[in-house]
Amino acid sequence: MAPFRSPRTGASSSWTTKLLVAVAIIAALYLGREVLAPLALALLLTIAGLPPVAWLERRGVPRIPAVLLILIVVIAVVALMLYVVIGQALALAEVLPRYETVLREKIASLSGGSGPIDGVLRLVNRLGVTSTQPDPAPATTVVVATAEHGRLAGFFGLLHVVLAPAATLAITLLLMAFLLVQREDVRDRVLRLAGMHEMHRTTGALEAATSNLGHFLLMQFVVNASFGICMGLGLWLIGLPNAPLWGVLGFALRFVPYLGAPLSAMFPLVIAFATTDGWASVLAVIALFLVVDIVVSYVLEPWLYGVSTGVTPIALVLAAAFWAVLWGPIGLILAPAITGCLVILGRHVPALGFLDVLLGDTAPLPAPARFYQRLLAGDAAAAARVLEDQAELGSAHAAIEELVMPAIAQISGDRLAEGFGPAMAVRSARTLLRALESVADAVDAASGEVLVLPVGGALDRAAAAAVVAALQDAGHGATMNPDPLTQARVAVLVAAGETPAHRLRRALRGAEARAEDVLLFAATDEAGQGLPQAGLRLGFTDGLPALLAQVQVMLDEAEATVKT
Repeated sequence: MAPFRSPRTGASSSWTTKLLVAVAIIAALYLGREVLAPLALALLLTIAGLPPVAWLERRGVPRIPAVLLILIVVIAVVALMLYVVIGQALALAEVLPRYETVLREKIASLSGGSGPIDGVLRLVNRLGVTSTQPDPAPATTVVVATAEHGRLAGFFGLLHVVLAPAATLAITLLLMAFLLVQREDVRDRVLRLAGMHEMHRTTGALEAATSNLGHFLLMQFVVNASFGICMGLGLWLIGLPNAPLWGVLGFALRFVPYLGAPLSAMFPLVIAFATTDGWASVLAVIALFLVVDIVVSYVLEPWLYGVSTGVTPIALVLAAAFWAVLWGPIGLILAPAITGCLVILGRHVPALGFLDVLLGDTAPLPAPARFYQRLLAGDAAAAARVLEDQAELGSAHAAIEELVMPAIAQISGDRLAEGFGPAMAVRSARTLLRALESVADAVDAASGEVLVLPVGGALDRAAAAAVVAALQDAGHGATMNPDPLTQARVAVLVAAGETPAHRLRRALRGAEARAEDVLLFAATDEAGQGLPQAGLRLGFTDGLPALLAQVQVMLDEAEATVKT
């Protein structure tokens, strides 16, 4: 006989398997970064290149010439950036020792010869002197051999530094060219691998990736290029040395989420501090960065992007750190686009839906569930914000109908659940009553045509407050907790949960003494069971719309009676 496996053991085994699979995927991404990083870059460049290639094809340009034209533009942009960076870096290297000397002198003058800054400078100077002390001179033959070996090693090191990125760029562009030329074939193979029965999901994912994400990547390049050009021109007008280098650096670093743009401003600030007297240039650089960053972030980005990758800010920061650890600088730059692709997969593939929950910017909980959770937590301020946001989408009446009444019914139904109990029900009802103050400004007023009376308990009082807010939103003069002498035309008894018959009878007698008509509003089905109805005008409503309609009919009848 096979051993019995408990559900808990099966669930634990399933989570262990998923954890092992995740570890294996992360290890494969890290070990295969030399191949996977260029492939990911090529895929993203292909997605970004699809809109301009399609635009050229619609104007009669054949596919291969269109792809070659896009590749030429990419190579020209990269070559221009390298030319500017190398030329400006060599020029900066010539004057860097002088900048370092001036910077040391300014920091020393600021410290006044004492304090923590001067202590750090003395420590740096001691370390520099210690590291630069000459070793005992070896034999002449050994020095010559070491120098020759050092020059050869330096040459091969420089060759590796130059050839490795060039080879990666060449492979990336070659992959991009093949993917753009044969994109239909690649698309069909992806559809076949995903399964013929899930073709609609795969088609939706591919369409979202090529339209939304492709547009986002292309506009991201335009926005970052605008930032770099504006910073370079502004620094040149300020008179800062090597302004083109700082513009290109700003363009490249702005691909890094959130931290790239401030980091790109640090280098011009140091150069301005080291090369000019006073603080005018430093303040000018700070003002330039603030103006350019605000205009680009709050004017240019919303205008050009139109759509976003659908990634939350915190997920974007965590993803940037994750991909930077796996793939280095290229992973840091590609993190937003890769995370956007994962969110798209999570929205179109049910098995990967957790990716959309973890990384996507869609609301993880619907508004009714979010509102109910805030009530359970006793957070009246957060519940009021959810209620106000829902009321802004429609009306206070609609917000109460969609959020408050389902929450009241759920509190009433959960009272007997294990771990819930009467204490949590009372706390949730009181939290709801405080949250309703945002939509019912005059709940405790002592005037009105409609008198709303809770039968008893915190849950009934919360439901009565919701009824008052709905009646006021409908234009009726409604009040709760009136003065004993207050008279009203209609009295509405509110029973939000299971209410004993004797309590309902007592509430009915009090309501009858203050109103011409009495109406029972049962927020749940259990309320009012076994209640005698003889001699009373008693109505059981199905919801707020029915309640408002009955109240209006009763007020109209009372008005007609007064006129006759």
